Amino acid sequence: MPEDFYFAYGYDGKTATRLYRFVGGNFERYDPSDKSWTPDPGQSRIFIGEDLEYDEITEEQAKQIAVLV
Repeated sequence: MPEDFYFAYGYDGKTATRLYRFVGGNFERYDPSDKSWTPDPGQSRIFIGEDLEYDEITEEQAKQIAVLV
C-alpha cells in the first residue's frame, strides 16, 4: 500500500487554501467549518500532474495550518 502523506495548496507556512491527506489508500480533504476530514476520492484525478501547485507537508504541519475558506 502507498505511504500516507499530507499536502496543502496555497501554503505559506501558516495558512493554506486547501488541505488534503492520503491515508490508508484514500484521499481526504480537511473541512475547516467542522474541523474534520471528509473523503474526497475525486482528488486522485487532479492530484497527478499538479506537483507545482501544492506543498507536501508533515502531519504535524497539517495540524497547525489554518485553512482559509
